[in-house]
Amino acid sequence: MSSFLDQFIMEDVAKNCPKQFMEYHKCISANHEDPSQCLYRQRDLSLCIKDKVPSIQKVMQNCSQQLSRYEACVREHMATRTINENCLGLLQEMRNCAEQQVGGTRPINDS
Repeated sequence: MSSFLDQFIMEDVAKNCPKQFMEYHKCISANHEDPSQCLYRQRDLSLCIKDKVPSIQKVMQNCSQQLSRYEACVREHMATRTINENCLGLLQEMRNCAEQQVGGTRPINDS
């Protein structure tokens, strides 16, 4: 997995959805025994991400086929708990596509 991609997207989310990002993480910290108490905060963050985070929008637009194949694989293999055996290649394809979308842009604290 790419720490560059993870870091870049996390920073983009925090920059473009700071309130929702902080509220969700505060809620999770306060409810670590029962994170389901934070579903409304998760929904708020998800909506903001879809509307306001350029890197996510670009990935969703340009990597939708890879994302759809990976999601279908996860659904197909969830019951048998064989996601790792069957879907990791598709996950890597999706991550490779996503990295190409944010390529050339470096995370804030990357030297």
